[in-house]
Amino acid sequence: MAEETINENDSEVILSLISHTNVGKTALARTLLRRDVGEVADRAHVTVASEAYTLIETDGLVTKLWDTPGFGSNLAKLAKRIRSSGNPVGWIMHQVWDRFKDESLWCSQEAIRNIKEDADLVLYLVDASQSPGTIGYVDLEMEILSWIGKPVLVFLNQTGRPEPDRIAREEQEWSDHLAELDIVKSVSTLDAFTRCWTQEHHVLEKAAEHIDGKKKQTAEKLARAWTQRNLDVFEKSLNEISDLFVFSLLDTEKLKENSVASKLKNLVGKNDQDSEMEKVQQNMYRRLAERTAETINRLIANHGLDGQTARELARSSQDEFTYSRNVEESLAAAVGGAVSGLVAGLSADLIAGGATFGGGAVMGMLLGAGTTYALAKGYNLTQTGVNEVRWTEAQFESQVKFIIMLYLAVAHFGRGRGAWQDPENNPGHWEDTTDEIIQANKEALHNLWKKGGADGKSEKLKKEVRSKVRVLLTSALVKLYPDSAKIF
Repeated sequence: MAEETINENDSEVILSLISHTNVGKTALARTLLRRDVGEVADRAHVTVASEAYTLIETDGLVTKLWDTPGFGSNLAKLAKRIRSSGNPVGWIMHQVWDRFKDESLWCSQEAIRNIKEDADLVLYLVDASQSPGTIGYVDLEMEILSWIGKPVLVFLNQTGRPEPDRIAREEQEWSDHLAELDIVKSVSTLDAFTRCWTQEHHVLEKAAEHIDGKKKQTAEKLARAWTQRNLDVFEKSLNEISDLFVFSLLDTEKLKENSVASKLKNLVGKNDQDSEMEKVQQNMYRRLAERTAETINRLIANHGLDGQTARELARSSQDEFTYSRNVEESLAAAVGGAVSGLVAGLSADLIAGGATFGGGAVMGMLLGAGTTYALAKGYNLTQTGVNEVRWTEAQFESQVKFIIMLYLAVAHFGRGRGAWQDPENNPGHWEDTTDEIIQANKEALHNLWKKGGADGKSEKLKKEVRSKVRVLLTSALVKLYPDSAKIF
């Protein structure tokens, strides 16, 4: 069925952001708007006048978000003043006396005026770091909002680290406390510091449920536009992360052509310090660190944040490399006496299939304890046709985990928190979720890694990597926020 035409009067959805002073309205506005608005400071009544900002706009439809002054402490006096606001004396008291003599009361009246005259729906923030029974002002503020009669969506702010079980308990506690108020239509979490972008469009989805007339249709369209805007950012993120992984998979360093004797020496020498390998490692670490930082910085900018990452991939040992030397019949012959007839089969396998023997178990059995030591350090032999070094499969897997965790940190970092800062400790359930996802996709990641190296096909590999990155990121977001499954 075709949608009805929306007239000009119904083309705007007005949301008024209200709370007790210093609970975080402006910080949340900055996070939702992806830009710095107003002033954020740790004191009461930083915002002293209501101001409207365009939240989302599409096809002539617009949602405006009003950042209002917070409720002050003198709420009993405010209730009395509201009743007299329709006469000239009340107006003079509000515009002249209160402005200069009672800033708290004047700010509260400004907030009420905005809600009464402009709002289609109220977004009311509460300080989730305190239990509802200990915050006396909430009941008084809800009494005043009930007098106005506009529908209210309650959002928990200042929730701290995103921990699902604790947040669910807090939401239930607040829902129970506000259950008897008809104006309260829902209670959920939208923290200015740690919300995930997959939660944002719920604001307009919930608004559409409680706005009457054609504005309901307007809110629904704008909610879809909000989702699409965030999905566009998600697609950019996929491209950035995919390009990083393709770079890592294809990055190699050539090694010098060595004699058979030199190959054997480097293979079994426990104490040999290979200056060539040291240089190779430094080059590869530098390239990966620079490319990773560039990727993360673009993710930060794409999500409407300021700042840059200071974090690099942790420097690790030579275990992070696959060390590929040509394996020739002459090398097999050089150690053939020690392994009898088994060497011929091993050599044939290497030459025919380019097999990689991870961990050294097979090669250690065939070539002795010295080789087991070398292979345990990541010197895995492959028959590649060239002498080269590339990142090991284990290192590639660790990169995948690292980037998923960093992506989640960026996706949760609200602009109201200020400039981006590298997370020191992510929530534990993020790591558990990431480990589960990597384990579930281990075979696919293994197949991607096998297609890397100097002979990898960049465009074909990028397409495959991008498809897998989509699976990894959407799986993480859906596991953390099951309701988000419908937007992907």
